[in-house]
Amino acid sequence: MKARNIVFLLILLIIAIVVINIILFNYWNKNKPSDKQEIYNPIINPSDFSHIINNRYLTFTPKTKYVYEGEVEEGIERTEVYVTEEEKEVMGVKTTVVWDRVWLNGSLIEDTKDWYAQDKDGNVWYFGEESKEIVLGEVVSTEGSWETGVDGAKPGIVMKANPKIGEVYYQEYYKGFAEDKAEIISLNEKITTPIGTFDNCLQTKDWNPLEPGGDEEYKYYCPKIAGVASEVGIESGEQVKLIELRKNTFPSPVDDIKESDSNEAATITEEDAKRIALERVPGEVTDVAIEAKFGKKTYVVEIVADNGPETDVIIDFATGEILGVES
Repeated sequence: MKARNIVFLLILLIIAIVVINIILFNYWNKNKPSDKQEIYNPIINPSDFSHIINNRYLTFTPKTKYVYEGEVEEGIERTEVYVTEEEKEVMGVKTTVVWDRVWLNGSLIEDTKDWYAQDKDGNVWYFGEESKEIVLGEVVSTEGSWETGVDGAKPGIVMKANPKIGEVYYQEYYKGFAEDKAEIISLNEKITTPIGTFDNCLQTKDWNPLEPGGDEEYKYYCPKIAGVASEVGIESGEQVKLIELRKNTFPSPVDDIKESDSNEAATITEEDAKRIALERVPGEVTDVAIEAKFGKKTYVVEIVADNGPETDVIIDFATGEILGVES
């Protein structure tokens, strides 16, 4: 009997050891760092950087103006990129301030100051932005703003010194808010714009991992202009092209912008707008934006409708009245 008990106990012990090992193995595999997990932590040494940006694909010479235009779903979009003589220090790095403004059908909708610097190897880095979304002359949001070193935000590279096909890199990194990435697609593209045809252009694919499938686009950087010649929406096919390039010039006249927070004037909140929209179109809200529609400031509530298409419900910013439904 004793021998049998000893054998039985040994069997139980072996089974217990096997079970414990299986549990520990599964736990380790589940919780160990994945090879696929990205750890993005660029080391920034201010002495490695200069505000002088002369990358062959992206040069920012002060007092240079690039103007782009194209037809988008909402109408004619015009963008002006102006390299200012301003400098801004970010985490000890002296950056060049580039002023980027967007007009839609003649109305200013975005006003942004971007901060760039070039490292000693020739890579152009993006250190943040001060961004304003504008509706009918009033600032409605600054949520796109971020700055390297603030709240964990980190700089990204907008142009490599020696780009190689297949390279993927962050252009900006503010976790959960700004995580745009790019991939080098080609180094030998030909692009035709209203101001000329350019050879040996670099093509990138740009996308936002926070919005899978949305806003993916191709950009074409051409050495002859040392900047972007064209941008093309991958899904939409919408294209904007360089229509004007001037050096030693001045920016277009400044639009009259009210800096007050226009949300203070709203009688309904964003949550009210969601509730009103869902009463009209049941489903899941995927986005809420403040836009000019029908000559008014409105909430545009994007809904994936139950058993239906993606739908925008347009709600009067001040009254809550539904002004339209678009699918």
